[in-house]
Amino acid sequence: MAMHETPLFRRLLGPAMDLLPDAVRRVHDGSGRLELSGLAQVDVMPGLLPGLICTLTGLPRSGRNVPVTVIFDRTPTAEQWQRRFGNRHYASRLTAGTGAEKGLLIEQMGMITNLFQLEVTAEALHLTLVGCRFLGIPMPGWLAPRCAATERQEDAGFAFDIPITLPWLGRIIHYRGRLVAP
Repeated sequence: MAMHETPLFRRLLGPAMDLLPDAVRRVHDGSGRLELSGLAQVDVMPGLLPGLICTLTGLPRSGRNVPVTVIFDRTPTAEQWQRRFGNRHYASRLTAGTGAEKGLLIEQMGMITNLFQLEVTAEALHLTLVGCRFLGIPMPGWLAPRCAATERQEDAGFAFDIPITLPWLGRIIHYRGRLVAP
């Protein structure tokens, strides 16, 4: 397979991609559209500011058994993820880093750009936020969000666990759930 035909995550992970659990590998090692749905548990920290941040970014509201649909539009150069949690939705575009960011997964969400370091274990794909830009300007460490997300296989489904914190405020949101093909 030529480099321009190689899926984004396979280019970033190389042979380590083959170590991932089947459900995780199927999501990231293909092309075209993939739609998954399921349920999530969402905890948003109480308070005006965490709620406002989630509202402005489209992140989900607190809830149990929240219906979730994620559409992955995958091409070799980028992936577009459209997420719907209940009546909230947000999208992001993922690409491979270049230059000083080579090897990183770059996620563009509106005015925010997240830089993730990927790590593969036999149990999961770990996505650790290592940098964040707002309007293209790097956020200082004391201000930037923290996230150590995990994608793994649960039964035959794709499971995700995403905690997001701000060092100056604490945990903003923690959402986790399981998705399967409809």
